[in-house]
Amino acid sequence: MKTLKNRDLAIRIITSLLIVLWVYTAGSKLMDFPDFKNQLRLQHFSETTSSILIIALPLTELITAVLLATKYHKHGLKISLILLTIFTGYIILILSGYYIKAPCSCGGVLKFLGWRLHLLFNLFFLSINILALYLFTTKERRQGKSD
Repeated sequence: MKTLKNRDLAIRIITSLLIVLWVYTAGSKLMDFPDFKNQLRLQHFSETTSSILIIALPLTELITAVLLATKYHKHGLKISLILLTIFTGYIILILSGYYIKAPCSCGGVLKFLGWRLHLLFNLFFLSINILALYLFTTKERRQGKSD
């Protein structure tokens, strides 16, 4: 019983951290929307892709936070994992020299981290996201539930 409570507590803490992450990143993009749009348009995407991402990124981040805060938090964890994997992969491509110049379209203080620190930041959140999904899945298996 104590293990189950510890597992639930760990899932709640991780989910809360991810909610803060996604609300903060979406909020900072929306609070400085003109800068976010300019930075995203400087990325290595087509104009069409950039136009879609300008709306889709903050919207997806907010939807992810909402899902994490509701009974659909397992779906939120999955979407969060996908987002973090994509963002982390993009940073790895930048650090490996695939892109010669890549401005950071991240919001808030994240844009001041630099790419190496940003990679570590993302890897931390990616790791705890994976841990939460693992804990949630093992909890469901023990209770005889699954998605």
